Amino acid sequence: MSVTTTTNELIVETPRGPSIAGTRITIYSVMDFIKDNWSRDSILQVMTITAEQLDAVYEYVAQHKAEVEQEYERILRREAEARAEAEKIRRERSPFPPDLPWAEKRRLMRQKIAAMKATQTTNGNHDTP
Repeated sequence: MSVTTTTNELIVETPRGPSIAGTRITIYSVMDFIKDNWSRDSILQVMTITAEQLDAVYEYVAQHKAEVEQEYERILRREAEARAEAEKIRRERSPFPPDLPWAEKRRLMRQKIAAMKATQTTNGNHDTP
C-alpha cells in the first residue's frame, strides 16, 4: 500500500482512495457533505472528525482539485448505476406492478399472508405462531 501524505500528514492514500489518517473515512465521503453545503460544525459532528482533519480534507481537495473532482464524479456515476441496477432487480422480483400504491401493496400482502396461514392450518401444520 502506497502512502502519500499532505504537508500535515492527515490525509493518506489508501486502496479506497485518499483517506483521513487513522480512519476509514475517504475524502469522497466528506465531499458528499461539502457538496451538499453542510456547515463545518455539522460535518464535524456527523463524520466524527476533528477540525484539523476537516481542514486537511479541504487542503487536499484544493491541492488536487481536478483529480479529486474527476474521481468524485466517477464514484457518483458508479453509485447511480448500482442504484439503478438494484431498482431494476427489485422491480423484476416484486410481485406487484411498480406504480401500485403502497397501501394497495400492503393490503394484497396481508391477504397473501392470511391465505398462507389458512393453508397451514388446514394442512395440519400447527407449528406456526
